[in-house]
Formats: sequence, structure tokens, C-alpha cells
Amino acid sequence: MFKTLFSKKSPAQISLFLGMKRLAICLLEDGRIRLLAQATVSSDSQWPKVFESFVNEHKLHNSQVSVVLSRDFYQTFDIEKPKVEENELMASLPFAIKDLVSESIFDLVVDYYDRPFQQHKGNQITAVCVPKQRILSIRDMVLKYAMKLKEITVEELALTRLLGNRAEVNLLLSQQNNELVLTVVKEGQLFFSHRLRGFNELLALPLSDVENTLLDGLSLELQRALDYINSQLRIASISHLYLALVCPDINLLAEKLGSYLAKNVVPFGEKDQYDFSNILAYGLLMEGEDK
Repeated sequence: MFKTLFSKKSPAQISLFLGMKRLAICLLEDGRIRLLAQATVSSDSQWPKVFESFVNEHKLHNSQVSVVLSRDFYQTFDIEKPKVEENELMASLPFAIKDLVSESIFDLVVDYYDRPFQQHKGNQITAVCVPKQRILSIRDMVLKYAMKLKEITVEELALTRLLGNRAEVNLLLSQQNNELVLTVVKEGQLFFSHRLRGFNELLALPLSDVENTLLDGLSLELQRALDYINSQLRIASISHLYLALVCPDINLLAEKLGSYLAKNVVPFGEKDQYDFSNILAYGLLMEGEDK
């Protein structure tokens, strides 16, 4: 009867993007995710100071934190999965990449995620390595405020979560610096990631000014990617292509790309999520959800 008088309030759930030039933080509140704060930095040395300002301004002490690390701060390698028992895999993984890295494997934290099975390649994984000292510094930065560090993940997997765990194949086209990133996801698994260059400046202009240049070039690049995942990954049916792009005419762009590609092309979410750092932070809080 009086249980609620003594029950503890659940800790806030937040996600934090740590980038070379930007930090962003999102909050999961009443089942909704919202961008809480963002800031520009000149280098990663400013992370602790900016994070402290976020925590104090928004009273985030004791929160549960998920962190996504910018691609500037880790390396990935696509390799054959070591032929060892599953419980021995993590211990053997550093030695599987020792000839691919310049650092001592004892100074690295190494993890992995599975790649879709392809008959001609066998069992492949993507190994991810981060300097151990960076992981420890992120841990210490979080624990300083009595927070619980739930996880540290990478860009590719944060983008994957944006598309949920649906059985259908979905694509996300997002914007990072001078590149577009095409992410292909099925049942919560990353199937393919591809980077396209040369479109960011065109996207920022009204579509009427650059229609042929943008649509022809972008449609061609996307069709090539679709042909590849069809021939190599045996994926022919696509549910949706979502656009998370900073474009003044994004609805019109979606309509025209849909016509060119004969696919369902729609904007993703709200405009304040289209900034690459924002959508990465947003994606971390969508674990287990269906888009």
C-alpha cells in the first residue's frame, strides 16, 4: 500500500555521441526520445568539460549512459571468424588482427560483430579495436557523476539500431561530413554499409537548382548499391529507403528518388535528427524497438 513512498526513481536513460568536433546527448523520457543537448568542440580533449556542462545543466547525475564513439577513434577489419569455441573467441580475437594494427594488441580493446553469411566467403566478422586508454578515459568521465555505463558502441551499430528489428530489409541514407552513408539492415543486423561522396553541397541547395545533377548522380549511386546487395547478398526486396539528410526539399527529393528507383523512399523522423551526431545518439536509445 505504501510501496510507492519508498520506491526509488528509475535512473534516466541517456545516450552520448563522442566525436572529433561534436558531442550530442539524447534522453529517453516517457517512451519518447529527444535531443537534449549538443555542442561543438575543437578536439576530444574537450569532452570532459563539455560533458560536465551537460550533466550539470540537465541534472543527469546517476543516469544510465550508452555511448557511441565516432569513427575517428576506432578501426574496423573484416576478417574470417576464428575457428575456435565460442567461449574462446574473445580471447583469440586480438591475435587474429595483430598483423593488421600498428599498436600492441595488449594496448587495445577488441570486440566484433557478425557479418551476414555469404556462401563464397564463409563466416565473416568485423573486428573493432579501440585504444584501451580511450575506453578507460570514457569510463572514468562517466563514473565521475555516479552514472552507470551501459555500453560503448560504434557508428555502424548505432545506425543499425535506428531501423529496428523488423524482418523486412530497410535502408537508411544519412549524412556525415562530406559523405553520405548508406546502411542496409535486416532483423537488426547490419548487412551492408557504403559511403557516397560528392553530394553534400548539392543537397543543401533548393532541389529546383540542382535537380538533374543531384537526382541523376544520387540515383545512379543508389542503384549500383542496390544491384550489389541483390547480387552479392541475395537481397532483392527492399521495404523502405529512409532519408536522414539536411535538405530543404527532402519530401520532394524522397518522392523523386522513389520514382527513379521504384522503391518506397521516405524522410526519417524529425529534422533535428538529421545531423549525423544526433541520429547516432538517437539510435542508441531505440534498442529493441521496431521502426
